[in-house]
Amino acid sequence: MTALSDLFPDGPRSGAAGTAVLDDHHTAARLREMIGEPRRSGSSTSPLADTRELVRMVDAAARTAAPIAADPGDPERPTRRPRRRLDALTVSVAAVAVVAMVSAATVGGIQMATASPASSALESLKADEATVQNAFQSLQAAHDRLVADVAAQTTEIGPLRSALTSTSTAPDPAGDSDDSAIVVTDAAALAAALAALDTYEAGLASFSVPELPAAYVRGEIDEDSLVEVGGAIDGVQERLVALDEATAEARALRTQLDALRPPAEAAVSAYAASFPAVADAAVVRYPDGAETLRTAVTDAAARVASADLWAADGRAVLPAYRDAFLALAADQLRFEIERAQDEESDQPRRQQNGTQNPPPGGSTDPDPVNPGTPVDPGTPVDPVDPVDPVDPETPPDGSGTP
Repeated sequence: MTALSDLFPDGPRSGAAGTAVLDDHHTAARLREMIGEPRRSGSSTSPLADTRELVRMVDAAARTAAPIAADPGDPERPTRRPRRRLDALTVSVAAVAVVAMVSAATVGGIQMATASPASSALESLKADEATVQNAFQSLQAAHDRLVADVAAQTTEIGPLRSALTSTSTAPDPAGDSDDSAIVVTDAAALAAALAALDTYEAGLASFSVPELPAAYVRGEIDEDSLVEVGGAIDGVQERLVALDEATAEARALRTQLDALRPPAEAAVSAYAASFPAVADAAVVRYPDGAETLRTAVTDAAARVASADLWAADGRAVLPAYRDAFLALAADQLRFEIERAQDEESDQPRRQQNGTQNPPPGGSTDPDPVNPGTPVDPGTPVDPVDPVDPVDPETPPDGSGTP
């Protein structure tokens, strides 16, 4: 390698002919005046003249060389979406979409420009007619429910009253005639329940549901005439006001109907709740009845208290209670009859015991015909007619003076 000093031995300012370049101090002074002092660099500008030093630096760099990893870049930086290339299909679709939007806007503008006031009014008329139809259907449904509920509730009262009255009494087992009966329920609670049912039935009988207004039907009009379409709209609005009034009246009637039943339900529930107390009183009243019958009465009363007497299944427990009550009363009567018969069968034996062992002091025995009449033991008794005592001074028949 050749050093720079070997190539240029005379220095940087040597001419081509080998003569030295003249001093240019005047030119340098003018340049300083024009552009200022030259900028000084802190780095050394001396040329590298030592070849061996240059070779040493290159070898040292080769020995200490280390691989440098390539910069992977910022991992958080999103990858740039590749630019979509335009093709014929994309351009065609975009063109068609633009044409469609322009066509729709054009058609809408034409329709708005050519639409008549009658057409707009006709659309309003159709919307009002749809509202009227919906209101009429709601009113009709409310009317039909009112009529059905009044009929159903009226039908329930008759069977319930019949069940209450027919099971409140039972034939008296000790009665001499078929008309005699015993009360098996609480008479006061029964009277209150029947009175409430009468009031309820009278309220239903006086309940009146008005007739529905006629259904709306549009008359013949000229749909191109703004005057006729406007008149039809006015008629629909009047019909809608009438339907609103009828709907409010139907709501008021529903409130009145719902207020009729609760008093009757409360009275019937109070009557059903009185059965356990009546059953307990029956058990005390008939203490000599069979234990199974006494238990049957209390169980039947409990079932009545928990039953829904408005339903047919609930009313079915009433006859069972009445029959259990009647069976207990009949068993008590049977026990009393058997006890009386036993006492009557023991009476002759007691009388015989009293004759064989007369009481001291000459006490008298009762008259066998008139047990309440005492008889003197010294008075003889006619064996033929025990009622007529024998007179000792009167001779027997046929032995006296004729």
